[in-house]
Amino acid sequence: MTESHINILGKTIELVKRPTDKLKGINMGEKLTFDFLDGLFRGEELLFVKPKGGNPTPRKCALVSERLMQLFGLPVVFILQPGPGYERQRLLEKDVYFIMSDKYANLPMLVVMEKVTTRKIPERLTPVAQYILLYHLEIENIEGKSIKAIASLMPYSYESVSIGLTCLADVGLCEKVPIDTRSKAIHFKSAGKLLWEEAGKYLIDPVDRKIYCDGLNVEKEFPECGINALAHYSMLNRDPEKWLMMTAGEYRQSIDDGSIINSNELDGDIIIEIWKYPVVSRRDTTVEWVDPLSLVLSLKKDDDPRVEEETEHIINNFKW
Repeated sequence: MTESHINILGKTIELVKRPTDKLKGINMGEKLTFDFLDGLFRGEELLFVKPKGGNPTPRKCALVSERLMQLFGLPVVFILQPGPGYERQRLLEKDVYFIMSDKYANLPMLVVMEKVTTRKIPERLTPVAQYILLYHLEIENIEGKSIKAIASLMPYSYESVSIGLTCLADVGLCEKVPIDTRSKAIHFKSAGKLLWEEAGKYLIDPVDRKIYCDGLNVEKEFPECGINALAHYSMLNRDPEKWLMMTAGEYRQSIDDGSIINSNELDGDIIIEIWKYPVVSRRDTTVEWVDPLSLVLSLKKDDDPRVEEETEHIINNFKW
C-alpha cells in the first residue's frame, strides 16, 4: 500500500491508498480522474479523494461526494489545489468537505470552516457588497433569500454575489444561515435605518472619477446623478450642466465608438460620473435617476451647506 500524508489545520495526517478490493462500485472514469485514500482525523475514518488533474467544479465534487458516501458509508473529503475565494464558497454552499492546500479545510467534525491563516476583515465594502446592501434597503427585501435567489436579482455573476455577501458577513452586517444541507440563506442582523447607520463606516463613494465633455452622441439614456439628481429628490435648483452616470464599461464603450465629444477633466456642457457599480434598480429596468442612498454617498465630499442640508433631508425622510 502506498502511504502519504497531508497537513490539516497544522496536524499531519497519514493517508493510505485505498486497495483495489475496496474500490468496488467506482467506475472507470472516476478511477482515471481521482486517487482514493483512507485516513483518520480526530478519530473519524474519512475517504480522501484527490484529483489527478485540476480541481473539478464544485458541482461535480458534490455529485461525486454524494455517490461515494452512499457507496462506502464514509464522509468524503476532496484534496484540492489552491483556488479562488468564490470556489471555496461554492464548495461550502454545496456542503462539500475539502482541504485546499494547508490554509483551508471544511470537514465533517468542524462546525465552521477553519483557517490556518487569519483572513483580514475588510475596512470598506466592495462595490458588489454595497450594491447588494443598497438593493436590500431600497429596492427589495432579500432577508431570508438564498444566495442563488439573490444572484438572480443582481447584475452580477453568482460568484461575484457570493463574494459580495461574504464581505457583508465579514464586517458583521449579515450572516449566512443554513437552509438545508446544500444551501444557505442571508440574515441581516439589523434592518432599515439602523442597518444603514451600522454600515456607515464601511460604505464607499460610488463615484470613481468625473469627466467633462461637450456632447454625447448616443441613443441610450443614462441616469442623471450629481446636483441634478439631488434637485430631483429635493427642493434644490438644477445645474445648467447635464449630469450623467456611467459604469466604467459604458464609459469605455462610449470612448471607443466616438460617442463622447471632447472628453476632458476640466469643463464641459456634460458632467459624466463614472461609477464603481451600476445604478441600483431592478434588473432590466430603465431609470432616470441614480438611487437616493448612492446619491447621498456620492455627495458626501461636497462642502456646500445646501447640499449637506438636502442630503440629510433625504436620509431623514427615506421610507426605511
